[in-house]
Amino acid sequence: MGKKILVVHGSPRLNGNSAMLADEFTRGAEAAGHEVTRIEAGRARIGGCLACEYCFSHEGECCQKDDMQDFYPLLRAADVIVWATPLYCYNYPAQLRAFQDRMFCGIAKPFGVKQTGLLLCFEDKDAARAEPLLDVYRVNTAYCGQESIGEVVVKAVYEEGAIAGNPGLQQAYDLGAGLA
Repeated sequence: MGKKILVVHGSPRLNGNSAMLADEFTRGAEAAGHEVTRIEAGRARIGGCLACEYCFSHEGECCQKDDMQDFYPLLRAADVIVWATPLYCYNYPAQLRAFQDRMFCGIAKPFGVKQTGLLLCFEDKDAARAEPLLDVYRVNTAYCGQESIGEVVVKAVYEEGAIAGNPGLQQAYDLGAGLA
């Protein structure tokens, strides 16, 4: 039986380079028999965590009633989360950070996610520019007790569609297709 995979796309550009990485990962994962659901976190209306701990006294429910309410059931059902994102100022875009911060309520009522992956692209030609985000991804993965299924990192792409023909697209497909 296939896994339930949640691809969380963090870019506000729906057809940009990170979206193309997400598309290829999804194509590979579905070809391997997995169920993939995609969240467009970069376009969602999500407020940051208020640190009010309402979720601790309300069985993991958040007091904020925004788009995140639609995503909590998906997070609770997912076996795998794959972050598909561009690099903004050495980190995840603010929209994706808000999504991640709101996952705090998963401490009160845990999510079932056991594995995670990263699909990352950015404009700079220097791969070292991605290290701060990669560090955050790796620390968070370890803290949550998740296994990383892998990282696809593509540099030197910015304009919409610039990733076309890049080997990173095949790597994203292979990551999805190879998920056991």
